[in-house]
Amino acid sequence: MGRLIASAVLGLALACGTAFAQDDPLDAQVRDIERLAVTAHWRESEQAVAHLLEQGARLTPAQRHRLDFVQLRNRALAGDQAGALEGLGELLDQELPLDLRLRVYNTAISVAANLEQWSQAFVWLGEGLAYLPEAPDESAGLLSGASYLHTLVGETDKARDLAMRALEVVQPLNDPRALCLALSDVALAEDHSGNFAQAEAWRRRQIEACTRAGDPVFIANGKYGVGKMAARQGRHAEALEWARQALAEFEDAGFTAGVWSARLVLAESLIVLDRDLDQADAMLDGTLSYYRGQQAHVAIAETEQLRARLAERRGNLVAALAHFRAGAAASAAAERDARERRLTYLQVEFDTRLKEQQIALLEAEKELAALQVGATQRRQWMLAAGMGGLVLIALLLVLLLRHTVRERRRYRWRSEHDSLTGLYNYQQARKLGEEAFARARASGRPFTAVVLDIDRFKSVNDRHGHAAGDEALRALGGWIRDEVAGDGIAGRSGGDEFMILLEADAAAAAALVQRLRARVGPIAVFGQTVRFSISTGVCQSSDQAGTLEHLIHEADQALYRAKHEGRDRVVHASGGDGPARAPGGLVVVGSGIDFGRHISERCLSEIREAEVVLCLVDPFSLGMIRDFRPDAIHLGVHYADGKDRRETYREMDAAIMEQVRAGKRVCAVFYGHPGVFADVPHAVVRKARAEGFHARMEPGISAEACLYADLGIDPGRHGVQSMEATHFMVYGRAPDSAGLVLLWQVALAGDLSCSRFHAERSGLQALVDRLRLWYPDDHEVILYEAARLPIETPRAERLALRDLPLAQYQEYTTLVIPPLAQGREADVSADAAPPAQAADRG
Repeated sequence: MGRLIASAVLGLALACGTAFAQDDPLDAQVRDIERLAVTAHWRESEQAVAHLLEQGARLTPAQRHRLDFVQLRNRALAGDQAGALEGLGELLDQELPLDLRLRVYNTAISVAANLEQWSQAFVWLGEGLAYLPEAPDESAGLLSGASYLHTLVGETDKARDLAMRALEVVQPLNDPRALCLALSDVALAEDHSGNFAQAEAWRRRQIEACTRAGDPVFIANGKYGVGKMAARQGRHAEALEWARQALAEFEDAGFTAGVWSARLVLAESLIVLDRDLDQADAMLDGTLSYYRGQQAHVAIAETEQLRARLAERRGNLVAALAHFRAGAAASAAAERDARERRLTYLQVEFDTRLKEQQIALLEAEKELAALQVGATQRRQWMLAAGMGGLVLIALLLVLLLRHTVRERRRYRWRSEHDSLTGLYNYQQARKLGEEAFARARASGRPFTAVVLDIDRFKSVNDRHGHAAGDEALRALGGWIRDEVAGDGIAGRSGGDEFMILLEADAAAAAALVQRLRARVGPIAVFGQTVRFSISTGVCQSSDQAGTLEHLIHEADQALYRAKHEGRDRVVHASGGDGPARAPGGLVVVGSGIDFGRHISERCLSEIREAEVVLCLVDPFSLGMIRDFRPDAIHLGVHYADGKDRRETYREMDAAIMEQVRAGKRVCAVFYGHPGVFADVPHAVVRKARAEGFHARMEPGISAEACLYADLGIDPGRHGVQSMEATHFMVYGRAPDSAGLVLLWQVALAGDLSCSRFHAERSGLQALVDRLRLWYPDDHEVILYEAARLPIETPRAERLALRDLPLAQYQEYTTLVIPPLAQGREADVSADAAPPAQAADRG
């Protein structure tokens, strides 16, 4: 359809505006003719030119050239594009005003592209772009022409970028005509990129702008574009109405190419909607004749495909096959045209070695194709001469046989598979399952049935539409196919229910289901995000489940129990050899420092979906969590004054693992980043994995991340050492005084009993005495505490090293030691604020 849309660009040159300020009455008549050329049928402007010339008007060379341009554009609109192109080339050889020259270039480029004279089109584009520094106000027209050419050669990303640049140029001008044309180019680029919804939105904006500009051709072009995009999105009834409007308006404007474009969309919609098939047939017959005359292979291919669909709908399969073949031949010719366009584009635009290699490759493909065609023709002539009619009859028989085999294979596949998901249908899955079940029973191997469906599938349809429901089924079918692969039999039982049959035990089946559940995620449908979960029933063969029918029944009953127990889970049949329910799991998430700003959607989802939630966070975060999980368990109750924190950590560890071992889906929420200066999160993840449970950790925003942001420090500038203050003292760690040093929980420095929660001056003095081995007494350090709430500000108190024992501390205060001899170059902010909490600690 590139040729059809291309024709609409012919009006672009005049659309860039003619702003002549002379008071000459003759010049005013010329301007009126130019306006008439873009707001009425081309014959009206043609008659106006003829009338002016009959009067013997004494035109200046510039006025004569402007009228010549109007006539050449009209000639192209009337269908004589070859003659128009020749005249435009001659006009460009004349001395023209710069703005007129650029408009002539723009129209000449469009006509050359329509006639597939790509070299000439790109040469003129290069010449026109060279003039832009002298006439930046005319840049929109040439940017649009460049966008159009890049669209036709397949460079859709670049075409979209050029069209958007043209739109940026015209938007401040308050020129509806220029805006109309720029919007049409953006829509064309989106159309060729396959972004049909976006293209439709741009076409609607085009209609509005072109209506204000009073351009009938581009108003009709916009309506044609909306109809075409509606058809591409399956809204054929709507497309039918738009196409009818566009057809009528193209006919009124005398835009031949647009008339045939609109007829093609109209015929397609009539066929799909099964309306007025005779009218559609007549339209397609005339359309095909026109495009064959134009040698528009893409349009010929599309027309033949529609004729094939029409013949098939009428039950004429022989005619349908003939049209399909003609369409395939036209598609092959269109592909050759595309290679020619691409080759020309590369030859004109690029001279690097990579592009030369691409050109050589395309030329080689072209030569190879030509050689193959020649060889095939010679072989066919030799066979025809040698075998005559006998070979022809044999060839026809072979073609018929191959077609029959393909059709039988296709119909057999359709009879065995579900058309939406591509999985086996219920009958075929049961047939193959019976065979596999018999093999497993004969060899003594286990056999397991899995039945699953989408939770609250009706609400997916009700909230997002049946298209979303179909997409959810299609996506789930694809995930099932990927996970099962060749290890079992997967089928759609009907509706939103699926069945998986495995020659394996229940444990292997449960592992496969867990992998499948991990893949289930949001899908996008028409700009909407659709989320869903699945429930699953599993049953392994046993003496009680001795037939496939009984096995599937038991798995189905287990699925019902999964629904009654809350959905989004796996339940094993009570009569099978598997466990009574799916094993529990653990996810450890971080709340961040400021819960309201730092908590991620992923972590919130884990908290909402878990069966048991345990929290070790600050009171503000705990309150917000309990707003939507009032059953959340607070692990902070295990702390006590004078109590060894190591004992506290063991109790927290035991509380979490008790829920995991009970088969629950557990979410443990820890302050900040759960893996930074935190013992319990790492310990429970290790234990859960060692005991065979699925366990993982989701990161959070740590106090260290807040520190870098609040103090303006880049750890990559001087390097950074980060360690716990007591660890630094006990293990005799030496700081790198040339880099940044962070000492966490400095208030607890030297506490080996793990029972203190407040600062002691003796411990702080011991820390200062040790730091004096590397830093002078007056070295400036910072006491840092991150903000926990949006209304708080972080603490960033600067003081000399020797004054640390006299300062105020919280148990989470962090000591920041800038590099030695760097002074204020440590990249820390001079702002200080009231204190708030900071460290990540389990």
